[in-house]
Amino acid sequence: MRLAAAAVLTLVLVLPAQAAPAPRRAALKLESVAPLVVSGRNFGAREPVLLHYTAADGARTVVGVRAKRDGTFRATFALRLDRCAVFTVRAAGVRGTRAVLQVEPSCKRKGPPKRA
Repeated sequence: MRLAAAAVLTLVLVLPAQAAPAPRRAALKLESVAPLVVSGRNFGAREPVLLHYTAADGARTVVGVRAKRDGTFRATFALRLDRCAVFTVRAAGVRGTRAVLQVEPSCKRKGPPKRA
């Protein structure tokens, strides 16, 4: 009888731990470059978030938003970028949620013609 009770107790304690879904990672998505619009998901409900834009040349801009109840947001920067711009956007929520978006397009750069 004790063996059966121990087995049931073990199953009761182990199964919920295995069935619990893994926490989702916060993520950023590039929506537009003119103007620069970034959307976020899997942040905390109504979590204030600061987004830091850094260009390849070192230029920086910060925008603050508040996530919706479902943990999503849409942030618009007062920037109009070229489609070949290289930049990084880092998002940091006040509750510790973090995400990074690195944009490095594979645009062909015009250079001097090659000599034969």
